[in-house]
Amino acid sequence: MRSITGKLTPNKLTEREDDSTCNVIYQANRNIKDLCQLAAVNSKFTSSELESAYNDLKAQAKIELFNASTVEFGFTTNSLGVDGPFIGPDAQFDPAKNNVLLRSVPLVELKKDLKNITVIISGTSEGLPVITVVTDVTTGSENKLITPGGGLNGKGNRVNIVGEEGKEVGFYFVSTADETVTKVPTTSLLRNDPSYFSFIIPPLAKGSYYLEIATQASGNTKILLNEPRRNRFPYLLTVGQDGGGEDDRPVIE
Repeated sequence: MRSITGKLTPNKLTEREDDSTCNVIYQANRNIKDLCQLAAVNSKFTSSELESAYNDLKAQAKIELFNASTVEFGFTTNSLGVDGPFIGPDAQFDPAKNNVLLRSVPLVELKKDLKNITVIISGTSEGLPVITVVTDVTTGSENKLITPGGGLNGKGNRVNIVGEEGKEVGFYFVSTADETVTKVPTTSLLRNDPSYFSFIIPPLAKGSYYLEIATQASGNTKILLNEPRRNRFPYLLTVGQDGGGEDDRPVIE
């Protein structure tokens, strides 16, 4: 039996005042190299041998996936799909309207394992800034694609950036590839209201990112929280198409 710990935060997507969501308290961030080092402790293979084998399997999995096979890899079964409209009997794939998507479905055995995990609620997070929706101005994409150099409009609660001098407040993009953090410059902030914000997206490499916000904003515009509260928007935002393929639901980690 496994257990995870989380804190409750108000759910701003509903009208109920007693509705909350659970934010898991993560203990670590593990990449493949970390996993290989951990696994090597109880393995006859070294961490470098495990990593080399993983890279070989990953390369072969990509070949099979890109040849339109369904591929079981990691915790999911993966397959390719195509979205967008195809109008008329002779319609062809149009990169301007259609995208190749990656579809991942959790393995049946993983779903069974998840039922054996208990959740411990350690308390309630009060006063967190909550982003509910973001829209990429360039593409019109909602909660999915972002365009560096273009605008990003957002809605939420307590999303205005305020803070005392020296406090680390603002919007941040966190890369899922290496946890690199890119802060949105204050000069790029175009709208800064309690329920709405808008800014110019900074230069970001192709890939997937989480958007985080840190602010000392409280429910009272005349009062600042003692310390900044930081929160993460639960949708993955993607620069380019390679990191896409998921649907528009929040990512479950």
